[in-house]
Amino acid sequence: MSVIILRRFVSMLVVLLTMTGGTFVLMQLSPVDPVALHFVMMGVPADPQLVAEFRAELGLDQPLIIQYAHWLCGILSGDLGYSIAYGVPVADLVREALPRTLALAGLSVLFAAVAAIPLGLLAFYRHGTWIDHAARILSFLGISLPTFWVGLLLILLFSVHLRLVPVTATDGLRGMILPAAALAIWIAGLYIRRLRNALLEEHGKNYVIGAHALGLPAHVVLWRYIMPNALTGLVPMLGLTLGNILGGSAVIETIFGWRGMGQLMTTAILAQDYQLMQAYILWGTGVFVVMNFIADLICLRLDPRRMQEGGARQL
Repeated sequence: MSVIILRRFVSMLVVLLTMTGGTFVLMQLSPVDPVALHFVMMGVPADPQLVAEFRAELGLDQPLIIQYAHWLCGILSGDLGYSIAYGVPVADLVREALPRTLALAGLSVLFAAVAAIPLGLLAFYRHGTWIDHAARILSFLGISLPTFWVGLLLILLFSVHLRLVPVTATDGLRGMILPAAALAIWIAGLYIRRLRNALLEEHGKNYVIGAHALGLPAHVVLWRYIMPNALTGLVPMLGLTLGNILGGSAVIETIFGWRGMGQLMTTAILAQDYQLMQAYILWGTGVFVVMNFIADLICLRLDPRRMQEGGARQL
């Protein structure tokens, strides 16, 4: 097992280095000079000598490989560079925005679980009935509707007409309800269908038929045998979903004015703030690969046969 974990950990590091290195190169190829743009946005004439001094202060006058090496070394010490858009170190911005994004993602997953698990189980128990069809329709709508459109609809309904929650997200649980709900609708729609299909697939297998033949109660068969095997197929997708929420919440955060990592990315793009963009890409890529790495570990724990398969492939 340790060999498999080590191989996947090394693969995770390779993906991180490849993504950050490739993005670093692409941003440097941009025709827009972020330092000159910074002076323009501040309303200060972009004097060539002043621009050159500022570029030297930020280390942007050094060769590309040196800049990337300094950036990698800075990560180890918590130094992510300097944001020309905000005028403060990037690490300070990340420390302020990251807890907000984590809180928003956690609440959205909680909302989605509260909706998806009961509806998925209900669709499984009432397979082929109108309840099953209704749950599948709700799942289809949740997956199909664009998240930004759902967010605007929630604002129009609950903030403008009913006046139950503020239009823009504020600190505290009340201000997080609408943006978390907008993200949760897509997650719930995805997992209602996946949970239902996974349970139905496991329910038709021979070991379940044998368990019923032995006289085991239906709830014991479901929770002891069917559910763990069904979750084994859902855990990898859960890693991708969490990565998508944490790394791709920019649209919802911008719509609701939530000061998280996504809103930092929006500002960084508009201001051509390379250091801030690089930090966000490191965050987004890191979330995806780390979540998938954790999902792999959970799958290995739930299904030890994966360890044997991994060892066989290695041989």
